[in-house]
Amino acid sequence: MKKLVTLLLVLLLTACGGSGSKEPAATEEPNKEEPVEEVVIDVTPLLDIKAKANRETPLFQLEGEELREVGKLCEGAVIDTSSDSRGNYVGLKGGEYYVHATDIENSGRYYRFDNHLLTLGSVSTAENYSLYDVKNHKLFSGEGSTSYDVVVRATEEDPRYGVLFLNQVVYLFKEDTQEFSETVPEGAASSIPVMMYHFFYDDSKDPAPSDGNYLGVSELDEQLNYLKENGRDTLTMRETLYFMQGRAEVPDKAVTITIDDGDPSVYEYAYPVFKKYGLNATLFLICGWLDPEMPFEFWEMREAGMELQSHGFLTHQGGCEGMQHGGRILCMDYEEGVQDTKMSLDYCDGGFAYCYPFGDFNDHAVQILKDAGVKIAFTTQNGWIDPSQDIYALPRVRVSGGQGLNAYIANIER
Repeated sequence: MKKLVTLLLVLLLTACGGSGSKEPAATEEPNKEEPVEEVVIDVTPLLDIKAKANRETPLFQLEGEELREVGKLCEGAVIDTSSDSRGNYVGLKGGEYYVHATDIENSGRYYRFDNHLLTLGSVSTAENYSLYDVKNHKLFSGEGSTSYDVVVRATEEDPRYGVLFLNQVVYLFKEDTQEFSETVPEGAASSIPVMMYHFFYDDSKDPAPSDGNYLGVSELDEQLNYLKENGRDTLTMRETLYFMQGRAEVPDKAVTITIDDGDPSVYEYAYPVFKKYGLNATLFLICGWLDPEMPFEFWEMREAGMELQSHGFLTHQGGCEGMQHGGRILCMDYEEGVQDTKMSLDYCDGGFAYCYPFGDFNDHAVQILKDAGVKIAFTTQNGWIDPSQDIYALPRVRVSGGQGLNAYIANIER
């Protein structure tokens, strides 16, 4: 009886959701009966979609004309399928990998796996290793040593390499590697502009508001078209964080776009333009001003590459005695400030970036953010960012309505 219990425990611990042990799972004796010819499956509905593994799924790699199993995708792992197939096996983007059609299903999602980071070299793995998503959910258990391109360096604080796998950036713990061969990427930026937008309107119908924070939708289209046509990568906020931490290198034409407040005009006017050009942006939401449950419009925008981050929960208001400017975070009770900030990050479903209410900050506000788990914070001070700066007091470049394309270009060129 004890031997049976021990065997069951080993089987449980070696599964994707278990402890991550590298011991191979027990296998059944092979079926010695005559093989049965597999029924042909119509794989067409599974091509060019964002699929997910509906069970622990063998992953195969094409070697010559044969498919060789190289590990197992964990149940629930999300993957991009390609237009390629081999019999009942569906091809995946990001390498010559395949999964069996019966092991995946349409995830119903459509968000992009974006990566604008430069390759830093390659890392070779141990014989048995695991790959994780950014929240440390296991995605894949690999069998046999291999190598991956690295785009995020491991550090003492975060001993994970960011590597490219199946069309996305995933994470490999340093302890599961043998060697990192680092190279110096060409065309890396030393500083980048973070553009700051607020509100939008239809300038084909409505007169220009006196408030320069309002930008006409045709002017936005002109700006984003310029970025797209001139190869200006728009970074995600996580990529911006890695750049500031010195963990990643970004292209010298990279730009980060932020939009403050979460005004309804973002969804009505700006979102269609960002979707048209396939560019990224970060929305800094005043979370306490929104519905208790995140409105669907924000989830939709996030699927299309518009990241959700915090502009405070109930701190975007005045109230500090003797201060003419700044939000409540400058003087509010420390515990209340930490709670407010944590609530705002939770509302954004795992947020880590913050934009100070009204752009003002002090040592008290910075300490609140640090202790609440914020990793990077922005002001409204003017300027570009670079890794030498205080990551909790970063400047941005304000985009004002009516400034014209030449002025906009001048703000993103050096």
